[in-house]
Amino acid sequence: MTTLNLTSYARHGGCSCKLGTDGLTELLGVPEVRAASLKDLAPDDAAIMSIGDGRALLTSVDFQNAIVDDAALAGEIAARNALSDLFACGVQPLYADVMLVVPYGDSAITVGKELMRGVALACMEDGCAIVGGHTIQGEMPVVGLSVTSIAPLERVKRKSGAHPGDLLLLTKPLGTGIAIAARQQAAFSDTDYASALTVLRTSNRVGALLGEQAGVTAMTDITGFGLLGHMSEVADGSRVTLQLRLGDVPVLPGALNAARDGAVPVLAADNLRTYSCRCDFDASLREHEQLLLCDPQTNGGLLIAVRPQARDAVLDLLAGAGSSAWTIGRVTARRSDGVLVEVTR
Repeated sequence: MTTLNLTSYARHGGCSCKLGTDGLTELLGVPEVRAASLKDLAPDDAAIMSIGDGRALLTSVDFQNAIVDDAALAGEIAARNALSDLFACGVQPLYADVMLVVPYGDSAITVGKELMRGVALACMEDGCAIVGGHTIQGEMPVVGLSVTSIAPLERVKRKSGAHPGDLLLLTKPLGTGIAIAARQQAAFSDTDYASALTVLRTSNRVGALLGEQAGVTAMTDITGFGLLGHMSEVADGSRVTLQLRLGDVPVLPGALNAARDGAVPVLAADNLRTYSCRCDFDASLREHEQLLLCDPQTNGGLLIAVRPQARDAVLDLLAGAGSSAWTIGRVTARRSDGVLVEVTR
């Protein structure tokens, strides 16, 4: 791997550089934006549009600053993160356009080639063809994909399908945002950082197989708004309350200690402020534990709502595909006070 110190160009990398929910709501509230937007399009991990004959067109876009210094690795992680949006909908990404910003100066081509090398590796491994793109020069490297698929509507999984009684599965441990922040402060060990990189590079391609499972009622991937934010979206869209037990949530080694020591991305605190108003935390939970649940993940795990009778079959499918999974909670009827997520120890 070629180290080019890409993280020195930006204040935050990966999904930690994402605009918070409140700011995004303001942007989307501009009257002209509302007027130009397709009506009756439910918010989800991708735009899901019926094109007739029982088929759906799905499209999504995701780009980010480099999350690591090595350009090929940064390109791979960014591509995995973008492809994940369609895997989270239960479909196979088919086509991708690449968006690339290379830095000014003599390193432009070197950086660009390595970023593209990583993007191409991820796309090849995940079965998605690169069909075009656009490249410019700028102050900092940026890389991402616009991803498209066509799939049977009946296979598409949404955030809004969870039912009371469903169980909640998570396929990756939390803590990548904290790990990156701590590493930049020289406060994360080489061994623990290697574990974080493994998670960042792990594809969510198993999501395409879950689209075939009728027992999977809702699905999303955990990215910039953290586990708490994305659980809130599922609960809101499904009109239910989700129950989460902190002790059942998988966490990267070293992440909880780093959070206790203050190595937390700024977006985690923003997420906590945004989503805590409709969450009920056990009184024993400390602030760093709440921040862990709000840690912005890049290419985070899949959050899967599954009927109890289908859990074993889904776990077998995940295991057969080489994917881990933890049961972290359950779905209940919406509380009368409007709480979206209950968190116990």
